[in-house]
Amino acid sequence: MNPHSRKKVVSEINVTNLVDVTLVLLIVFILLTPMIESGIDLNLPEASAQKVDTPQDVVTLSVSKFGVIFWNREKVELEDLSQRIRSEKERKPDLAVLLRGDTDVPYGQMVKVLDILRNRGVNQLDIATQTETK
Repeated sequence: MNPHSRKKVVSEINVTNLVDVTLVLLIVFILLTPMIESGIDLNLPEASAQKVDTPQDVVTLSVSKFGVIFWNREKVELEDLSQRIRSEKERKPDLAVLLRGDTDVPYGQMVKVLDILRNRGVNQLDIATQTETK
C-alpha cells in the first residue's frame, strides 16, 4: 500500500449551527428578561378612594399572595424586615412607605407587616389599591 494514497481524515467540527442556536437563545433571553424583571405580580384590592400623591423617595413594600415580602423588588424575610426599616429610618428619618398587598394575602401576614411598620415608627404609610371597576 502506498502511504501517499491514504485519504486525509477531516478533523474539523462545523460550529455554524451551534453559533446560530446560541445567538437565537441570546436574543430570546434579551427580549424576555425585562418582562420577567418588570415587577411583582400582585392583584391589588379595589377602592373608590381618590389618588394620593406619594413622595419620590418612597420605599415600596410588596406582599405577594403567598406571603412573600419584597422591599422595592428585593425579597426580604419577615424576620429581617424590622432591621431593614431601622437602618432605612437612620438614613431617612421621615421614611415614607407604599404598602402593596395582593387581595389574596393572608390577613395575618399583613397585620404582621403593619405591626412592624408601626413599631419602627413609620408614620408616612400609603396603601396601594386599584381603581374600583363598576
